Amino acid sequence: MKAAWLIAISLTITGCATKEVFNPKSQYPPDPWVKGYSNPDDCLGGEQLAAKEFALPTYPRRAFNSGRQGWVIMKLDVNASGITENIEVERSVPDGLFEDASRDAVKRWTFQPPKEGALRNCRVLLRFRAGDVTLGG
Repeated sequence: MKAAWLIAISLTITGCATKEVFNPKSQYPPDPWVKGYSNPDDCLGGEQLAAKEFALPTYPRRAFNSGRQGWVIMKLDVNASGITENIEVERSVPDGLFEDASRDAVKRWTFQPPKEGALRNCRVLLRFRAGDVTLGG
């Protein structure tokens, strides 16, 4: 009986052994090249914008609980008073997960009045990664 038990344990241990090295892989989709979505006359993120009120989106609970990560490119205009207008999601990965939180946050952003007047087609990358939200470049 002891011999059978020892054989079973050794087979189990041998079956678990592997020569492959574990390499964790991120499920975070690669960041997009935001300038690739814009035209030369468009404003990009911080190049012409000076924030007054600027809170990043809240990581959606559904995404956090399921370990989902992604990004959103927001397109917006900033009027001569520094208020955001014409806010839209230009692209997001994965679709349908981070758009609402991004849109809600951007609606509340305000900026110093732009020196050159209203800015059109500004693009901002919002990264949702490991429960945290950051701005992309």
